[in-house]
Amino acid sequence: MTKTTKILGASTALAAGILVSGTGLLVQPEAAKAHVNHANKPVQHQLHLSHLDSDAPLIKLSLPKSGSSKRFSGKLQFHNNSRHEVTLTLVRTIRLSNSRLPKRLRLAPGATKTIPLSGSIQARTGFTSVGVVYSSSMGGQSMGVVNIEVKNGKFRPVKTGGFRLGEKGSEAIAVPSNARIGPGVRGYKRFLKGGRTFGKASKAMKGKRRVYQPKRPNQDNQFKPESLKPNIQSRLFNWLPHEWQPSQVISQVVGNYFSMFTPKAVAANTVYKGRFVFRTTDSSNIFLPAVGVGVKAVKGDQSCHHTPALARTTADGNGNFQLRINTNGSYKICYYTKNPFIKIGRKTNSNLYVWGDPARNSIPNSRVVRQPVRHDGVFDIWFEGMAFQTSMTNAGIDPVRTGGNRIRVKFPSEGGDCSGPNPWSCAYTDGKVMIMADHALRHGVMSHELAHQVDNKYHQPRPAGSGGSHSFYGCYSPSARAGMVVREGWANFEMARALGTRGSSRFRNSYRPDLANQLIDSKNMDSNGANCSGVAGSGVNGSESNVSTILWDFFDQRNDNSDSLHYISPNYITNMYLSLNPDTAKILHTRILNDCKADANKAVTNNGQVCKNIFAQNGGSD
Repeated sequence: MTKTTKILGASTALAAGILVSGTGLLVQPEAAKAHVNHANKPVQHQLHLSHLDSDAPLIKLSLPKSGSSKRFSGKLQFHNNSRHEVTLTLVRTIRLSNSRLPKRLRLAPGATKTIPLSGSIQARTGFTSVGVVYSSSMGGQSMGVVNIEVKNGKFRPVKTGGFRLGEKGSEAIAVPSNARIGPGVRGYKRFLKGGRTFGKASKAMKGKRRVYQPKRPNQDNQFKPESLKPNIQSRLFNWLPHEWQPSQVISQVVGNYFSMFTPKAVAANTVYKGRFVFRTTDSSNIFLPAVGVGVKAVKGDQSCHHTPALARTTADGNGNFQLRINTNGSYKICYYTKNPFIKIGRKTNSNLYVWGDPARNSIPNSRVVRQPVRHDGVFDIWFEGMAFQTSMTNAGIDPVRTGGNRIRVKFPSEGGDCSGPNPWSCAYTDGKVMIMADHALRHGVMSHELAHQVDNKYHQPRPAGSGGSHSFYGCYSPSARAGMVVREGWANFEMARALGTRGSSRFRNSYRPDLANQLIDSKNMDSNGANCSGVAGSGVNGSESNVSTILWDFFDQRNDNSDSLHYISPNYITNMYLSLNPDTAKILHTRILNDCKADANKAVTNNGQVCKNIFAQNGGSD
């Protein structure tokens, strides 16, 4: 939906000129750095937002205030707030068993249906969640989730994010020695500049029929058991003779005599090595590295909010970090959801999620692995955000926004944050992102909204017809909704590119082993887009599903009916889109067709006819 709240700062736009050559797509340096001041254009001083598919039905899970995890009673309420008849199909349950749930449910426009729910909760002691996930016939997922605390065989619902620094939920604890820790984000880069940069990618295409080759051990979509092995770290000895004085030792009683040989170790200019991981909200059995999380050391009697810190850094792609700490007293390590790319808090500009270790007096000899007691899903969206950042930087795109447009995420969102009475997920042009509590488990939402932020960085002002309620398979008139169709379609594509592989729009094993082979947001990019020929002027340009599936067909390496082509470079589409800044799907599709007819490609595309067949397959003719 479109929200027209006036903002004070002047808008800026990238004047991007492009040069297409046989070796790739280049951005003219002068144009890439140019900014257009819209201070004299008050019409453009509006704050817009882009929704996740806001036509998705809502599901509300209600549980008693407390109860036995062996047997409970509650209810599920389904509400179709769209103008379409929707069929919901059960995808999975989260820690629910012995529950009789409808596998399919049809809802008329505006309809509400409530059903009783009973069963048992399969969860360990501690903080976790329970819920249901349904896929929608209009695309995407609907879910109902409740966070709970389990203790002594009983549970109680807890409010998402309802803990603060100093409370039990903000503690960091040791990870069990037998914990299964999944791989980190491969290729993650910690330091980004926030400038406007593009990579170089060739527009050359080739057919997809290839000789089968066995998967290599380091292939992206393989789970790598070797990544679970503990790192062998050099031991650090705290033998500091200058910290004890013989004259004082002599005066001690005989029982303290051996303190001469084992002097008290302190954190004096010594390196602390640690690792921060988290237990996923979906599974009790797997931990993932807290990639890119902020880490700092403060004195033992200071708050984790204290500034300046003794030392600070950000964790690497495996959650590892090291700090050189120099203090003669105690210290403690603090972890927080902020780095140069994003920050996540209970409000958009404050209330970061923070966890702290107990105070220490010495530097441990080996790497210390810790986890947060509770995070309510914030690390699920954080981990996805780091995977998206890596996807962009690997493509040669700098996704960091700066100044008043820096990316700051409010989790969980509240009613009114996304222009509606109910909480939802959306992205504003000024860098704000709202993520609904349930969407911590709707994996793909965070990537979708961050894709809008990258689009906002390189494409200003936004095209006409952006925003508004929409669904993945919905058909819309290009004359009124052109901006929405092209922007939402590209965001869906980037979501799948960041979390999937060129072989499938399913979660890759190296991203989340616990989600591997599930369709990303229940969207099968290899399926055809909606046929919108019945909507005046729509055709292949009238649905975000047309844009998403067309882009995917030119990206993936699988044969799919007419889809027998792909761009050789996995980064070309991303660079081309952000350089082109298309205001409509037609502009984007025309650019792809021109690539198909280029001298470098016309032989393999039959002078563009194969590409036209791909367009037709994903929505008909224009």
